Amino acid sequence: MSDRKKILITGGAGFIGAALTRKLLLKGFEPHLFLRKSTNLWRIKDLLSQINFYNVDLLDKLKVEKTVKKINPFAIFHLATYSSYRDQLEYEKIIQTNIKGTLNLLSTSKDISYELFVNTGSSSEYGIKNFPMKEDDSLEPISFYAAAKAGATYICKVFALEFNKPIVTLRPFSVYGPYEADDRLIPTVIKALINNETIKLTYGNKRRDFVYIDDVVDAYIKSLGKKSKISGQVLNIGTGVEYTNEEIVKILFKVSGKKARIEKGAFPKRLWDNPHWVSDTSLTKRVMGWESKTSLQEGLKKTYEWFEKNQIQY
Repeated sequence: MSDRKKILITGGAGFIGAALTRKLLLKGFEPHLFLRKSTNLWRIKDLLSQINFYNVDLLDKLKVEKTVKKINPFAIFHLATYSSYRDQLEYEKIIQTNIKGTLNLLSTSKDISYELFVNTGSSSEYGIKNFPMKEDDSLEPISFYAAAKAGATYICKVFALEFNKPIVTLRPFSVYGPYEADDRLIPTVIKALINNETIKLTYGNKRRDFVYIDDVVDAYIKSLGKKSKISGQVLNIGTGVEYTNEEIVKILFKVSGKKARIEKGAFPKRLWDNPHWVSDTSLTKRVMGWESKTSLQEGLKKTYEWFEKNQIQY
């Protein structure tokens, strides 16, 4: 197969990474995945015969370098991370994986003539804002995870400038859909509906910008071939619309045809919970021609039907 079909993916067994791997296979690309030995492969176990995968830890720089050179990828999609809002006290692992791991991947691939290196950021880098978040807003992270992701974003920007490399950071907001981790809001509500259980929520009117997984994957794929316009940029991947947890529950009631008792305050308010958390995607639309296409009701319907059908055991 042509080297222009080879794509290296870190974090390819994760939520976004697995969906991206599936879509790349459908489009005729050749995915090469870095996977740690401890990685749970449940999202991609049916794909293992179709992909190339390597037991590589991003903190093992020598092994990363050897394997990257062996693959010689056309593009690199970097999605590997440690933690999100869970395990916040494991800050050493968070910093090591998200910053040192990213730097190892950047430095070992520096001499590869790849078309594009896509770093995966996080909307949590912005911190608390009371207005739509724009890429040039100041970053005010309030968790170790957010701080580490912000650090990785800055490293990627400087690396692109210093070495004239085509590197972009895509900054997803609240991604949802099939295969999402079961401790997240939407799968938790769906499982409660399926099992006729009480829906447990936090107090307050916490809002989020929920973007469907297929739209997010389309953004990654659309980035290929856009090097001249997006290199060195940070681009928001969201919908520009925010919803409360209660609004999510009401839409799930509608698409599932089921209802359940709601217990507000079952979960304590967290530091990063906020009445507003929404993207400004005008830059992404302008330079990459991408915008979300899936309405929240349509996305939640597809997600509910998938979980109802699969009843995944995590």
